[in-house]
Amino acid sequence: MKQFIKQDNYKSILVLDGLIPTKEFFNEMQLPIISADGATNKLHKMGITPHVVIGDLDSVSPDILQIYHYERMEDQNYSDFQKALKYMQKNNLFPAIICGITGGYIDHEINNINIFMQTDGNIFVTDDVVGYKVREESKYTFPVGTKISIIGIPECSISTKGLKWELEKYTTKFPGQNSCFNRVISGELTVIPHYGSALMLVYTKEIKDAGLEA
Repeated sequence: MKQFIKQDNYKSILVLDGLIPTKEFFNEMQLPIISADGATNKLHKMGITPHVVIGDLDSVSPDILQIYHYERMEDQNYSDFQKALKYMQKNNLFPAIICGITGGYIDHEINNINIFMQTDGNIFVTDDVVGYKVREESKYTFPVGTKISIIGIPECSISTKGLKWELEKYTTKFPGQNSCFNRVISGELTVIPHYGSALMLVYTKEIKDAGLEA
């Protein structure tokens, strides 16, 4: 996982109440951890201490809550994810690594991605994927053969250098046509959005399929 994340680029880790990485991940990153409400229960079981707990605090165990510093935000017009982002912006904790976006109900996952795409400079990590928002020319270093997908959200015209099936001013939309399960064929990948923004999903584990051999 760490080979896909340049640790020095980030100031904090935000943990949502979905599937989160192992204790080793947090220990290796050595960054302040902001916990969104119920995610605190999981961090506590792992022996990980958050810098602060944020949210309406209706999901975190009351006994656990008393152990950590917290800020209660009860506005029901916003999710705990949005409340945590507001706290992080105020306290200069961006850019951040976001964990726990997936692993819940599908509507929560879609909404989490929707919120993520309204931020800039952050990434999210799942068990086997790192998600990047791309809206300006960016260069990445990934192992040859890494599988990636690029999805315009809501729309993006994009070109690439370094993929098996290169994109040239290719319009991606959600909903609509996108570039799924492409492959990195050189050590450096360049992604060039001509307009709009896209979500790039990068698989951190080897996936063997016809695309790897083709």
